[in-house]
Order: sequence, then C-alpha cells, then structure tokens
Amino acid sequence: MRESPTILVAVLFSVSQTARAETVVVSDAGSENLCEGAGDELEQVGIEASATQTGAAARRARRRAFASDTVNALVVCRTKPVRIDVFYPDGSRLGELAFSVPVDDDPSSAAVYASERIRSERFIADVPLPSPFSPALWWVGLGADALFSPGGIAPLAFITFDVGYRFHRNWSLAGFASVQPYMRQLDAGPLQTRLRLDQFGVAISYHPLVMKRVDLAMGARVSASRFGANGTRASTGGQLLPQKDAVWLVFPAGRMALRVGLTKLLWLRIQGELGALLPRAVVSAGLMELGSLGELAGQAGLGLEVHLR
Repeated sequence: MRESPTILVAVLFSVSQTARAETVVVSDAGSENLCEGAGDELEQVGIEASATQTGAAARRARRRAFASDTVNALVVCRTKPVRIDVFYPDGSRLGELAFSVPVDDDPSSAAVYASERIRSERFIADVPLPSPFSPALWWVGLGADALFSPGGIAPLAFITFDVGYRFHRNWSLAGFASVQPYMRQLDAGPLQTRLRLDQFGVAISYHPLVMKRVDLAMGARVSASRFGANGTRASTGGQLLPQKDAVWLVFPAGRMALRVGLTKLLWLRIQGELGALLPRAVVSAGLMELGSLGELAGQAGLGLEVHLR
C-alpha cells in the first residue's frame, strides 16, 4: 500500500546584515535526506536551519510560507522525479517557480547549486524583492450604504452583506447583496406608493496600496437591482404595471474603498461608488409623474469586515 506523504518543514533564518528574510524548506516522503543536504549547504553559506514536522500537504505549506512577509525563498524537495524546486514570492498565494534543479546521481551537487543560487539571488544581489502575499485570503463584511440618484425617490438606505476573496496581493473578487430594509413612501395628493430597491452583484478590485493596517482598493462593480412598487399606475414607458409591479435594473459603477485595520481580524471599510442605474425607471399615476430613479447614481457607505486566512 502506498504510504501517505509526510511533509518536513525547516525554517532557515538569514544571518546576513544586508537582508532580513527567511527561507523555508519542504520535503515529501522519501526526500528528507535531500532536504537535509540542502539545509547543510545553506548553513555553510551562513543561513541557519531548524527542522520541524507538519502533516500539511506541500501546496498548503507553500500557501503558509508566502503568507509571511519575511519569507523570500521556498525550497521544495521532490521524489517523482527527484529534484529541488525553488519558489520566490511574486504576490500570489503560491509564489513563482524560480528554478528547478534535477537530481541524478549526485544529490550534493544539486544541494550546493540551489543554496548558492538562493544566497546570491535572495541575500546578496542588490535587486528589489517582490512583495509576498500577506493580506487575508477571505473576508466577510456587514455595512450600511446610501444610494443617491436624481428624480425624487433617492436617497435610499441599505444594509449590505458581502464576501470577498483575495486571489492575489493586489487583486480581489467580491459578491454582495444590498437590501433596503424599509419601503420608501411617495405621496401625490390622494395617491400613495411604496417603493423598494434591492441589489445583488459582484465586484473586482485592484489594491495599489497594501499595508499592515491600511488597504486602498479601486475597481468596478455591477449589480442586478430589483425595483418594486405598490399602489402605482403604469409609467409612460410601461415599466410599472398598475397597483403592484417590479422591474430589474442594471447598476454598473466604478468604486473606491479604503480599509483600516482595527485589529488583525476586524477592519473598517469606507467606500464610494459612482455609476448609472439603467434603464431609467419612472413611477407615475396616469399622466402625473411621482418620481424616477436613474440614470446617474452614486452610493457611499461604511462597513465592518472580518478578515480570515
């Protein structure tokens, strides 16, 4: 029966005064001796090594390694085929394969080559190191937003729930739902109508500023917005039927969000969005227009997020 692979992880600390960084060594079952040789060679060039064991898979070990802002090299020893893979941080969760050293009949030569190249490229060379992947992978958020649009119906208030995923240090995806917790009432003489707008959408963001407690994001979002009305007559364009009806609108917008870390897990989000609600929806009673929503629309709000790894 094939044995389940075990992972051996050694954290190696640089003693160089010119670079504060660490190297992680990961071995699968059968390659422990190869990684021990690589660790010995790293010690020979001034990088101390200490070994621990973990049951994590190699892919998970890569994610954990590059979640640290001090890791600038990851050495993975493999048995099929026998080789040494070296990864450098590139802002992604798993890092970038920098080079691979095949091991034929002389494992010591491969270990020497890998250690010397890591020392020269990561600790000696006067080149900027890529930023590691340090932000949280996931977040869940709850906030309050207000929508503004000319026409007499807005402003409208929403409770917003969102879930985000950071697939790169500088890029993220999010899904959100903004629910209006009340009915907006409009009066025109004896006529009365109640309105409600709910939004469901997705967003993509670029994060140009990523710091330990500050995160700035710029991006775009699009939502399907359900606009419902009770107690109205048909609009001129036939968008709303008498008494009760609902139409679907599209709300594309550009967005900017500033996140400030209150704690490691809890973050405050301040955001603003500007776009268009399409098509323009008109609420009317006979020939009397009670109000409209769109085409220009903006939204702003505050929220709290819980960031998870």
